[in-house]
Amino acid sequence: MKRLALISATTLCAALVCLAAARAATTYNNAVRAIQSAPTEGEGVAFLVEAEGDLPGMGRVTLRRDGNNVTGGTWSLTVLPAGADASASEKGRLSGAVTGGSFSFRPDGTVAGVSSVQLTVEEGTGQHAAVSGGGGTLNLSADAENPSKLRGSLVLDF
Repeated sequence: MKRLALISATTLCAALVCLAAARAATTYNNAVRAIQSAPTEGEGVAFLVEAEGDLPGMGRVTLRRDGNNVTGGTWSLTVLPAGADASASEKGRLSGAVTGGSFSFRPDGTVAGVSSVQLTVEEGTGQHAAVSGGGGTLNLSADAENPSKLRGSLVLDF
């Protein structure tokens, strides 16, 4: 009887490990372009972003800051079909909070970039309705061809 219980416990543990592995987060890599936009009251610095890659779409990132440090904010990304045009329907939406990161500024005080901006994935809609947690990182720097625009990466895990 003890041997049967040991075999059953071992089998159950193996099944749970397999289930956990099956539910492991997937990493989504995106190249992003961004422009700084006018923030609303209390938002700090706001960016409109366009993502290409695993989760193509458009979104908005708002960052609060204290000096060169990102102290909080929010983000959202409307996920579109690959190669979408203006008539395309969204596949879903992802959103969450910003928890940290850093700014770099040009001598004139304008944003030159942001690095290691930490994102939490809090919810999704549409095809991403089952998403209830995860994280990510945003990095942006001045576009060499057009310094008023920013380019970088957005990596999300959920």
